[in-house]
Amino acid sequence: MSYARHFSAIAAALVMVPLAQAEDPQATPVPTAGRVSYVSGTMYVQTPDNKTRILGRDSSIYNGDVITTEKSTVARIEFGDGSSLALRPRSKVKIDGFAFDEARPEKDTLLYSLLKGGLRAVTGLIGKRNREGYRASTVTATIGIRGTRFGMLLCDEAEKEDPACIKALEEAKDRKPGEPALVFDVEEGSIEVKNDAGSKTFEVGQAGVVSSKDSAPATLSENPGLDKALPSSTAARPGPGGLGGSTGLGSDADASCTVQ
Repeated sequence: MSYARHFSAIAAALVMVPLAQAEDPQATPVPTAGRVSYVSGTMYVQTPDNKTRILGRDSSIYNGDVITTEKSTVARIEFGDGSSLALRPRSKVKIDGFAFDEARPEKDTLLYSLLKGGLRAVTGLIGKRNREGYRASTVTATIGIRGTRFGMLLCDEAEKEDPACIKALEEAKDRKPGEPALVFDVEEGSIEVKNDAGSKTFEVGQAGVVSSKDSAPATLSENPGLDKALPSSTAARPGPGGLGGSTGLGSDADASCTVQ
């Protein structure tokens, strides 16, 4: 068999796999990582195989998906442990991995990367049962967390006119061209911010900035208003754990988060 014919046969087989799964009720379904519980505006996802699909309310989210919100879009994504992410306009988030098994907390993971824009996060059961399993990454810092509510925004060229960025960048030191500053705040719990340049703990009501991955985290003189940037419609909903709503576990006073 020639190389061309061999390649065509493989490609045809790959195309037929999802069709066969759809026709076979006993085929193992692809597990969902979460779902869209609220969206206002246009939001789409790029899948690991470079396919694009528009997302609406109740759309499923899968591991490896890169989610993008347009310039006027706000949305909320909920995960099976009760965690949620409220996305700001012009944001891009990759779901690196989600796994939740009530019987095996040591296997819990919720890993995601903020590639652009900003979000507010509420942790669920994973943040309580397996702190090491929760991680939010950016080009400036990696956030490890346990049971809290926090917000973050990457202040790059696209977001530099955002009111929160304007305030934060006035105090940001040692910024590097082409590298966004990371601004964050704490609504509940406390966070410890770490990178190669140092570490600092931030309490409820405080906000801070990491000017670059080589700059130590610093406290901002006033909260830049990240908590007011999203409408109340994107807030985590009260309710039981799982995709039906937030568990409310983010309200623990002793919760903490680590940014590395």
